[in-house]
Amino acid sequence: MGARAAGRGGAPGRWSRRVSRPAHQPSSRLQALLPWLALLGLLALAWAVYWPGRHGTFLFDDYANLQALGSYGPIDRLWKVVAFLTSGFAGPTGRPVALASFLLNARDWPAAPLGFKLTNVGIHLLCGAVLAVLLRGLSRALGAEDRRAAWIGVLAAGMWLLDPFWVSTTLYVIQRMAMLAALFAFAGLAGYVHGRALLGAGRRRAGYLWMSVSLVLGTLLATLSKENGALLPLLAWLLERSVLARDGLVARERGLRTWNRVFLILPSLLLLGYLCSYLPALWEGARGGRAFTPGQRLLSEGRILWIYLRDIWSARAHDGGLFHDDIAISTGWLRPWTTLPSAIGLLLLALAGWRACRARNPAWVATGSAVLFFFAGQLIESGWIQLELVFEHRNYLPAALMFWPLAWLVVPRERSATPPAAWCRPSLRWLRVLALAWLALFALQTARRASEWGRPFEQALVWAREHPDSPRAQAYLANFWTDAGNQAQAARLLDGALREHPRSLLLLINRAGVACDQGRVPPGLGDALLRAAAQAELGNHVVQYQVGRLIAGLRSCPAFGPGFNERLLDAALRSPQAGLPEVRRDLLHQLALLRLRHGDAAGAYALDLQSLRVPGLPPGARLRFAAELGAAGHPRLALRLLDSVAPPLRQVRGWSMAALHDRWLRHVGFYRESESHMRRVLEQQLRAESPSAPGSRK
Repeated sequence: MGARAAGRGGAPGRWSRRVSRPAHQPSSRLQALLPWLALLGLLALAWAVYWPGRHGTFLFDDYANLQALGSYGPIDRLWKVVAFLTSGFAGPTGRPVALASFLLNARDWPAAPLGFKLTNVGIHLLCGAVLAVLLRGLSRALGAEDRRAAWIGVLAAGMWLLDPFWVSTTLYVIQRMAMLAALFAFAGLAGYVHGRALLGAGRRRAGYLWMSVSLVLGTLLATLSKENGALLPLLAWLLERSVLARDGLVARERGLRTWNRVFLILPSLLLLGYLCSYLPALWEGARGGRAFTPGQRLLSEGRILWIYLRDIWSARAHDGGLFHDDIAISTGWLRPWTTLPSAIGLLLLALAGWRACRARNPAWVATGSAVLFFFAGQLIESGWIQLELVFEHRNYLPAALMFWPLAWLVVPRERSATPPAAWCRPSLRWLRVLALAWLALFALQTARRASEWGRPFEQALVWAREHPDSPRAQAYLANFWTDAGNQAQAARLLDGALREHPRSLLLLINRAGVACDQGRVPPGLGDALLRAAAQAELGNHVVQYQVGRLIAGLRSCPAFGPGFNERLLDAALRSPQAGLPEVRRDLLHQLALLRLRHGDAAGAYALDLQSLRVPGLPPGARLRFAAELGAAGHPRLALRLLDSVAPPLRQVRGWSMAALHDRWLRHVGFYRESESHMRRVLEQQLRAESPSAPGSRK
């Protein structure tokens, strides 16, 4: 009786535990679900704040990358799917996984942007959810209890999710490539951390399976979405060294050391070796179509990384946008003077992050890991490879751990044997209030920016106001004034911008378009265009496209006088990069079109033939040039052109994505059938012109 009474009474016996468990189980289950319910609420909030941006338009690179949806007619057969997936040119891999995702929204071109933008928002929400799982696993590895780890992951992922810095990534359709790379990287890291936990619990087979599949599959899918996905093994190795290795499992488990060498260290060294192959460009100084050398880019990125960090953490009122050509280029350690302090500051921050990872306090470890993760994530796009200087989407993956240290400090322990002193409690309380206020401010600013993205004309006004020194921003707004029929306002805007940037080819091209619409050319504009064309960096695809647009527009513009197009093309052929195969081919073809327009078919044929013999001929150029001759009434010259130049698909070299694309088109006979059809049409045209044709006059 005594023993039974003790079991029923105050002593915590076996009987009392069995009886009391059902009474507490529902509340504990609810408490365990609360973080994930909060995550659902944050996802719903993120969907709501991005909702106003759904009415935006396609922008810039969207057109270049998505128009392949209609290159072979509606994508309604398997061979067209493969042709589209291998048509990517945005990076060395072609990014077929990202291209496949666009088939969810359209299978022909042109298409409406609404579905693309909503899908992007959905991917952003999915990234936030997977990131919460990853940060929960990392928090548990640092010793947080299950429920606290879940709250830390949800809060940190929620702040990342609602950060207004990602509006330009989420609502710029083509940046789905960066988002998918981040999504697969987050998933790969989350699976790796989970497998690592299973391994620590003694489940070796399941642990190694989770780790291996997550790293291999995650790296493959991330890299085929965008090339910075190849950083996944390096990021995993960084987390292993800073967070996961604190359990001492590497010393006890010999197989883990071998696994790390094969799956983490070896791929990381291969990636670093690939990046080092670009290092000689630092001394060669080749611009590669940019306004800066690789060395100048590397110096400039030291300042730009601080701008990134500022904008990630601050919900500033500015929109950011896509125009950053107003960033000063660092041409020396003290030009501008902030270059050297920025580089020293980054070095000190990296050293502090490395030191923090070795601390005992988990909050310091989280801080150090976030810093090193950010630097490692910037390795490809913020180094010496000749990319554009600034883009906000480059931080989408590197900033994944940015808010993890704050969440670690804000979320309290469930049970603390030594609760904080009374004087610490108010500061902790205010820190929580600050974090929630910060989250709310992020949401408000994201909603405001998304609203601007949903109103393109207002967006152009904001970008031009926030970037008054950006020729691209001013030219973009001028296009809206022109489309609205207000050429006078467009002219005033461009004239003001040209006073600050008199050599900007982009501004001059847009001003020429307005002059054609108005029928009058301001003094000196023609000469300025000729000088700019002779100095243009035509190796830059954007510049090359703009020059082509100008020449096409001038064909029907008498305002500049007769012969101006020829003079402009002659000037472009004297530019520093006119010898590049792609540039020379395009300029020669533009000259051929001018000859054809003026009735000189023989001259056009000679220039087209010269253009087609430039190395690196695109598969469709030969047929397009012949079609232009045929459409102008010269079928005999068109057939001669087809006979004079062999189809470029007969000999395809290499195994790049472009080569795979050409091999596939050759396999399905796409251009072969098109050429057969064109030859039949041209021969019919010749027979119709022949005096001996039935019904013809002799």
